[in-house]
Amino acid sequence: MRGVMQDLTYALRQLRKSPGFALVAVLTLALGIGANTAIFSVMDAVLLRSLPVPNPQRVFYLNTTGWPSNAGQTGEGSLSFTEHVFEELRQQHEVFSDLMAYVPLNIGGISVRSGSEPEEATADMVSGNFFSGLGVEPARGRFFSLSDETQHAQVAVLSFKYWTGRFARNPSIIGQALFIKSVPFTVIGIAPREFDGVDPEGAADIWIPLQNRPDLPAWGQSADDGQSLYGSTTWWCLMLIGRLKSGVSEQQAVAQLTPVFQRAAYFGVGQRDPKEKPPNLYFTPAKGVGAQRQQFERPIAVLMVMVGLVLLIACTNVAMLLVARNSTRQREFSLRMALGASRGRLFRQLLSESLMLVAAGAAAGWLFAGWTTGALAAWSELTTSLAPDRLVLAFTVAVSLLAALAFGLAPLRNALRVAPGLALKTAAAASSQDRSKFRSGQVVVALQMSFCVVLLVASGLLLRTLRNLENANLGMRAAGLLVFGITPPQSLHTDAEVLQFYRSLTDRLRALPGVESATLMQNRIGSGWSNNTGAIVDGRDPEPGHFSEMRWNAIGPDYFHVLGATIVLGRELNDADTSASPKVAIVNETFVKRYLASGNPLGHQISLFHGLYHGVKAPEYSIVGVAADSKYTTVDESPHPMAYLPYTQLTGVGTMHYELRTEGRPTALLPDVRRAVRDFAPDLALLEPMTQEEQFARSYSQQQLFARLSTFFGLLAALLVATGLYGTLAYRVSRRTAEIGVRMALGARRGQVLWMVLRESLVVSAAGVLVGLPLAIAGARLLRSMLFGLEPWDPVTFVAALAGVALVTLGASLIPARRAATVDPMQALRME
Repeated sequence: MRGVMQDLTYALRQLRKSPGFALVAVLTLALGIGANTAIFSVMDAVLLRSLPVPNPQRVFYLNTTGWPSNAGQTGEGSLSFTEHVFEELRQQHEVFSDLMAYVPLNIGGISVRSGSEPEEATADMVSGNFFSGLGVEPARGRFFSLSDETQHAQVAVLSFKYWTGRFARNPSIIGQALFIKSVPFTVIGIAPREFDGVDPEGAADIWIPLQNRPDLPAWGQSADDGQSLYGSTTWWCLMLIGRLKSGVSEQQAVAQLTPVFQRAAYFGVGQRDPKEKPPNLYFTPAKGVGAQRQQFERPIAVLMVMVGLVLLIACTNVAMLLVARNSTRQREFSLRMALGASRGRLFRQLLSESLMLVAAGAAAGWLFAGWTTGALAAWSELTTSLAPDRLVLAFTVAVSLLAALAFGLAPLRNALRVAPGLALKTAAAASSQDRSKFRSGQVVVALQMSFCVVLLVASGLLLRTLRNLENANLGMRAAGLLVFGITPPQSLHTDAEVLQFYRSLTDRLRALPGVESATLMQNRIGSGWSNNTGAIVDGRDPEPGHFSEMRWNAIGPDYFHVLGATIVLGRELNDADTSASPKVAIVNETFVKRYLASGNPLGHQISLFHGLYHGVKAPEYSIVGVAADSKYTTVDESPHPMAYLPYTQLTGVGTMHYELRTEGRPTALLPDVRRAVRDFAPDLALLEPMTQEEQFARSYSQQQLFARLSTFFGLLAALLVATGLYGTLAYRVSRRTAEIGVRMALGARRGQVLWMVLRESLVVSAAGVLVGLPLAIAGARLLRSMLFGLEPWDPVTFVAALAGVALVTLGASLIPARRAATVDPMQALRME
């Protein structure tokens, strides 16, 4: 240990003698290690981190490949189940130790009131064994019981974050009333700090037991007949999470549950059509963002590769710095060996210096990663915590140790090859060995340049994808639109009262100053949510043997005019389309091309379900118009068959979203809108008010984040490559000062010397480009699924990447080349 301490002390003295070298090396390592730590934090949070519950490896989300063609779902398609399916599966005690259900009270937030002013919050309905099945213990109070579920008790549990932000951790909130959509609930408990729910879509503020009240429907909207989730066998809306019994594997559970699931899936909807493929059950580990992990796996893997290349470039830069620095210490190494130092002793000394550098770089990188993860959380809008945990810390330590070992080994070969007699020779003799070192440095820089080409091409493709998303044809005029949600008061008990409420509120909003026009819809466009069902055209399936998909939305009068969308055939929905008038619908062009390709589409009948629906014939809607295709869920979606139905002709209408058109700044309307809503219904809060442009931008926030990160990594790689190339050339020029002086003394012109240095860098860059282009092409093909509006071999991106490499090469080479061209021959010869 005494020897180790001596090595560390000596290493510290050596670094203090070269503060510039130490600062550059530490900052380079901090950028490489910090960027890797930050991206690994995202990977850990999104893909690897388990729920904060006991034995999380036994907890799984339940997923389905589909649902019966005469059923429908609102919410997450692959995660949705009926209440009857839940009841059947929870009885399989030989498979599950517990099966829990949960479902949001609304798509987005709901109106919650504790004092006099309503506020927006998120709330989930859960089964009585939700917390106990997960093994979560309350921070205060108690959690739900099975009797709370069966009695549909009006009790609530608050998340620790909501308790902190809304009630300042006031312990007296236990036992107080909380009005959720004007319905009183008694707060009985507070969840622990680390637990914020299991919903992959985001954290919950409040949990209540499953309710059978029509005024508290799942997803903010009842089934079409106005019944609660307990009254519908065709509405797939519940999400399930189960804990497998010890000794039961995932494959065994799926095999045992599938027959039960498929029988329950068709309960209440009739016999399965033999041509219809039955839905299948599968599990997803309750890690990260759960079932959404598939949409994150490829982008995060790409980012990890990119940031890994950045770290590799950073490490090779520091390694070259160490080799260059230690080349000036050859006489020291020779003298130490002449005095009896062993090769192991020299390696330990070099490793100690590397450890000092890496430790400082890792500490700075951890601070950089902490700042970066905060920025990533803000950019990505992920509710999952991105804060580094023990796994991320272990990753950082492992990367740092590998870097330290590499840096200790990198200069060792040259140090050990030094002959002991070199200590007695001149510096000029010692410098004769530089040519091989320079060539190895050129190889390293060429590899760095090839990595830089890959990163610049990838970042260019993702950046151009982002630009295409920002400028995509939405099929409407999103500018000038303000969107917000409204939930009708719970004092309204009939459909007629709810419809009258929305008609009166719409008239009031239309009359506000600055509002040109107003309409409303059930699902907010651009939010990612949609109503999905099988299309029935003229009483039959238009594609027998296949699932004839159809999305639909309930809309208000003047919908297409307000949005600036186009009606290509027929008419718009208007105020005359009431509950008492004939049922009508508008379909989009994709619907017509797929299901009504021949003849005039107007007058055909469509319905959302086949045959009998809850004992009555499913309602049919006559097509009165065809709308041009427009975006519904996201900007990058492909066209789907779509139907638009008047909300006035549906039952069980719940939360609706308003669109207000103005020529000015849309958010300037918010004070007047809030005042009008408060005067009309004091308990109502505006749900997620924003511009429609912002709502669409949120639909590609993931692509925006990845484009920003990839651009940052590409620029960082270019900077590091430029630094490496500059350092290599500067070192080469400094070691060739005498040679350049002789050349100039013998008649070489400054331009010739300048070109001599630039030619070396251009040759290195050309070699790097030749190696990097095939790698970039292969990498671009892997990015195909992440691109929008362009092909992986986009010529503009590749030309821009090559131009970037050329600029990096010239920028890094110009200063050493000019320095070489200004060498004074006499001074160079005197140095020799």
